[in-house]
Amino acid sequence: MEQRRFVNEKMQALENFCRQQGVPLTIQRRIILEALASRKDHPTADHIYDAVRGVIKGVSRTTVYRVLETFVRLGIVAKVSNPQAKARFDADTERHHHLICTGCDAVVDCRDERLNGIDLPSDIHAGFEIRDFSLAITGICSSCRKNNMH
Repeated sequence: MEQRRFVNEKMQALENFCRQQGVPLTIQRRIILEALASRKDHPTADHIYDAVRGVIKGVSRTTVYRVLETFVRLGIVAKVSNPQAKARFDADTERHHHLICTGCDAVVDCRDERLNGIDLPSDIHAGFEIRDFSLAITGICSSCRKNNMH
């Protein structure tokens, strides 16, 4: 999917959601989502803050964190968690998985239908209804292997 089209679709989805739910569509929400959707590197909240602080005068780091967490709660973006690093954010909420480099902390999308078809045990936890899942696969990226950063 072309990146600009993806950004436009995410912005339209945000506008529709806010209209339907009666949630204010603030300039901060628009700019933060556009900054996130324009990237493919799964940025941290700090990366997004750095990208928008020159655009939104007086925006605080706390505001960026709060907006991103609101987007996660509303299902507009996904949080990609890595126990060894800060949470990363992804505007692409379609099912996909992630490759996480333990050398440089890069996060890369992994789209493979075989991973989507994993047969999860129905008794994984008593009473727990699985609605979705994603895999975080850790390893060493080719750049780190070349630079011997493992």
